[in-house]
Amino acid sequence: MKTLILSRSFLENIMKILTLMLLVFFWALSQNVYAAGASAKPRKSTPKISIKVIDVDAHFKKGQKLQEAGKYKEASRSYEKAVKAAPKYAEAWSNLGYTYRKQGYFNKAVITYKKAINLDPNLAEAHEYLGEAYAEMGKFDLAERELKILRELGSDEADELEEVIAKMQTTQSDENHKENMKEKEDWFR
Repeated sequence: MKTLILSRSFLENIMKILTLMLLVFFWALSQNVYAAGASAKPRKSTPKISIKVIDVDAHFKKGQKLQEAGKYKEASRSYEKAVKAAPKYAEAWSNLGYTYRKQGYFNKAVITYKKAINLDPNLAEAHEYLGEAYAEMGKFDLAERELKILRELGSDEADELEEVIAKMQTTQSDENHKENMKEKEDWFR
């Protein structure tokens, strides 16, 4: 019988040791986890983190819808938000230039088109729009340069720009002719 009591006593001691070892193990594990993610001293105040999520794509899509509706001023505001949030978004810069041009802000449009082209030299749309802006400004040599770039890119926009240049040259020629006729009429009076 003595061996049975020793065995029971032995088992009880083993259980106590195992329990103590488990407690030490879990305590050590909790200290490692705590140390990995936080300092040993608790902070007096937790810093407030403000995360401002800007949905660039939403601004861009909103700008496109407004642009398609002919609301260029509102569209330009949406594109401005998009390029502010993502300054390397070439298409947004190009569309912003388009809305500026449609409002009559040709110099602003040219600057924004050039920004788009600097970001993506192969963005045919920006070259087309820049060429159209130059044509509307009567800078046909610069418009022709953009047309040449579009042809080198193999873009379909080249044909569209060529039509705009021809139309603007015709319009300017007609206006010049009317001015000359008016000057002649004034001279004979």
